[in-house]
Amino acid sequence: MKKHIVAIALIAGLTMATGASANWGGGGHGNGGDGCCPQMGGQMMQGRMMQQLDPATQEKVNKFFKDNLPLHKQIAMKQAEKRAIMQSEKPDPQAAAKVAGELFDLRTAMHDKAEAAGVSQYLGPMGGGKGGRGPGSGMGMNGRQQ
Repeated sequence: MKKHIVAIALIAGLTMATGASANWGGGGHGNGGDGCCPQMGGQMMQGRMMQQLDPATQEKVNKFFKDNLPLHKQIAMKQAEKRAIMQSEKPDPQAAAKVAGELFDLRTAMHDKAEAAGVSQYLGPMGGGKGGRGPGSGMGMNGRQQ
């Protein structure tokens, strides 16, 4: 009987560890990138969700992503920079904080632009709003939130 309990506990533990390691980094974002990446929202909108929108709204969302591609690139570059700092042998807290602040500002700018363009509701959570970390700030699937 004890062997069965130990075996079940071991299997359950391995199952949870496998799931946790598959999503290492948390949050989960389908593009394998970092949280709050507006590009993911655009990719999500290319599927069923985008098809459910009327053509005028689809065009507005597509135009927003095209017009803000440089800002998307800046966010991706800052996320990579922060990841490199955090994964170095001796992470520098001050450098990480500086990059995190810059990311916050970029995400806030993206959120503000999305609101101004009238597409923020189609982008999904962008860091819990204004670059924050509220509940639901992840984008789903399997990536990292930085």
